Amino acid sequence: MNTKTTGRSRLRLSAASAALLLGTALGAVGAQAESIKVMDYLTEGTATVAFDNILLKACTEKTGLTVDRTSVPYAELVQQFLLAASTNSMPDIAYIDNSDVAQLAAAGYLTSVADIGMSLEGFVPALQALGNYEGKDYAVPSLNNTVALYYHKAMLEKAGIQPPTTWAELKAAAKALTQGDTYGFVFPGINNEQGTFHTSPFIWSNGGNFEQLNSAQNVEALTYLRDLVNDGSVSKSVVTFAIPDARDQFISGRAAMMIGGSWLLPQLDEHPDLSYGVVPVPVPEGKARGVPTGGELWVISATANKANAKAFLECVSSPEMMLTYALDRNNVPSREALWADFNAKLPRMAPFVESLAGARSRTAVLGTQYPKYSAAYSAAMQAILIGEKDPQAALDEAQATAEAGM
Repeated sequence: MNTKTTGRSRLRLSAASAALLLGTALGAVGAQAESIKVMDYLTEGTATVAFDNILLKACTEKTGLTVDRTSVPYAELVQQFLLAASTNSMPDIAYIDNSDVAQLAAAGYLTSVADIGMSLEGFVPALQALGNYEGKDYAVPSLNNTVALYYHKAMLEKAGIQPPTTWAELKAAAKALTQGDTYGFVFPGINNEQGTFHTSPFIWSNGGNFEQLNSAQNVEALTYLRDLVNDGSVSKSVVTFAIPDARDQFISGRAAMMIGGSWLLPQLDEHPDLSYGVVPVPVPEGKARGVPTGGELWVISATANKANAKAFLECVSSPEMMLTYALDRNNVPSREALWADFNAKLPRMAPFVESLAGARSRTAVLGTQYPKYSAAYSAAMQAILIGEKDPQAALDEAQATAEAGM
């Protein structure tokens, strides 16, 4: 998950306008064969340095292509991509958040991976699916992140508790660890995509989904979380907690366990006295894990020089380049064959690697309709957690709201 923002400004184009712009753009493909235009949203700190020094520099040397890079803020990338289409200046390839693929593919601005003659063999199927829209792969997976359960080692050891692996164990541990000013468990429960992202493991591992919000499985999952609030194991303020708030609760010791992303590891490293462990998110007894995944992947514009795009993408997604980049970014590579080496070199990422075997796409089924369902879900989640509405009633209303907005 990209954690810089959850709200996005989007440029809306009618289907007719999109078709006209694309037709015009396709007539202007004659870009220089020795160059390739790249757009990304890595504008800050070590992320942009690594992108330049590890990927772009190395693959410029290996392919002989000159890179023309445009970096824009995360919240503006899709808008800037569409604006570029309107001026016949789309990038050849773009490095984007996986949740944006459906919107660009639906608008007709992307070329499928098969169309440039590139194979996705060796990529984790669940991660490859993140770039699939209506049966076609429009993206080459790159790096991935997900969530897991962080816990204070000393608190669990003092209570004689092992890190929980099931819902029953999590509930019992959270209750036992709730003492004084410390709550047993915390997660980002805010009414936006962050809340959806961090509670989705409870939905998916229970057999639920975001297409049928009012399913029995979803009702059971949110009832479980509500009960943790009701018995005092989770603060009632959880509905106001964004990612930084939940993180701060954990760092300060006001929460013994936390659902958090792999991107928090460097932030927790800034507190050397903090002794913590990480395990995959607990699941219902006997059920399979399902987790969301954030991160980036590469897409190819409809106006790209296909030969150049293929050459460059085969370089940046090669095993050698992907592993080097993944280790620098503390993100999981999309090639399963790299996982053992990645874990050996960065063992603290092992719980996230294990979790990604059960990765789920937020947009693969709902496509461009996903934001409506996510918004309806997170609003219902809020009402359920604060006891304002019965879980079934809240999710019935959410389903009706999402369907009405389609």
